Amino acid sequence: MLAFGVLSVMLAAPAHAQTGVAKVPGANSAQISQGELEFRLYCAECHGIGATGDGPVARALRKRPANLRLLARAHGGVFPQDEVRDFIDGTRDIAAHGSREMPIWGLAFQHRPDTNRNNPAPPLSEAEVNGKIDALVEYIKSIQSQ
Repeated sequence: MLAFGVLSVMLAAPAHAQTGVAKVPGANSAQISQGELEFRLYCAECHGIGATGDGPVARALRKRPANLRLLARAHGGVFPQDEVRDFIDGTRDIAAHGSREMPIWGLAFQHRPDTNRNNPAPPLSEAEVNGKIDALVEYIKSIQSQ
């Protein structure tokens, strides 16, 4: 699965110019670039590289993934930053993302202290997890259609 995700990122690299990343006040380009990488690793399979809901897995799903470029438009022109963050960190359930115990992206956005030596994933501090989520939220914010 990891190899598939890495391959997807490598194949998607030329699509960077097509994503239409906008400048977001308060976000730096490094944070948005990191968010784009997180998006390609964990979100693009369903939402598509362009975040329009047309990823390669979308056809197999009962419900089409959301077009993430239209979130601000659907909320009266205001990007729903807290709601997006809640979907990513699992605070707000969405059936397609899986249960809180087993989100589709596994441990990628979960704090996991190094207390269990049998844990297959490396430990992440709360600050590291928040940084990853913040970067992903800023990236999604940066690709909103006007």
